[in-house]
Amino acid sequence: MQRLITMTLTMLALAGSAQAHTVTRTDETSNKAYLRTGVEPTTMLTVGVQRSFRLAPLDRDIMPYIEWGTSVVRPGWGNSELTVGATMVAVEYGRLKLVNRLFVTAGAVETINFDSKRFAVGDAIAAGFYDRIWFVAGTVEYEHNVINRIDHTDHYRTTFYEDAEDGWYRGAGGTVQFGIEGGVTLLERLDLHLEVKMPFTERFASYNGSPLHANFVTGYRF
Repeated sequence: MQRLITMTLTMLALAGSAQAHTVTRTDETSNKAYLRTGVEPTTMLTVGVQRSFRLAPLDRDIMPYIEWGTSVVRPGWGNSELTVGATMVAVEYGRLKLVNRLFVTAGAVETINFDSKRFAVGDAIAAGFYDRIWFVAGTVEYEHNVINRIDHTDHYRTTFYEDAEDGWYRGAGGTVQFGIEGGVTLLERLDLHLEVKMPFTERFASYNGSPLHANFVTGYRF
């Protein structure tokens, strides 16, 4: 019974921590720093940086990136995520492009019942039209929670189970998101990017959080 309660609360906490990590603008830009804010489903503030370079064996541009986001309501390392990934154009025909993005995530969530740390992997595909100064694309993203650490609080032990054991648990499923995104570039350096996504569980059930995730991204090329 204790394990069932723990896993149920874990899934709810992880549902509240799923984020969008979209970085799909593809061009000749060497470097870009960006700031993303929005609801996913908690209000998050994320900073990141990406670099573009040519991958000679594949004759493709690849864009590694790293970003860190934290809750606006409860900021700090205890409610945050660190993501490392890479974006690459898989197929292109003129302005029409198919973009693939792989990423790994380490996140932490603090709740009244326990503190949780999670490790996840994900993949996202964007298909759309990419011009030099604008783009619009449809997206599909899947993120799977591989493993997470649960440390129960005194409140949990008092309310639910006094002898609850802290430890590592197998990942509690994953998240699928379908969405649309678009953006423009102003003055050759300023990127403005809007994304809206509809989240589901990996079994395509309703998501225990906000019905939509929406983010606004501002990036500066240098």
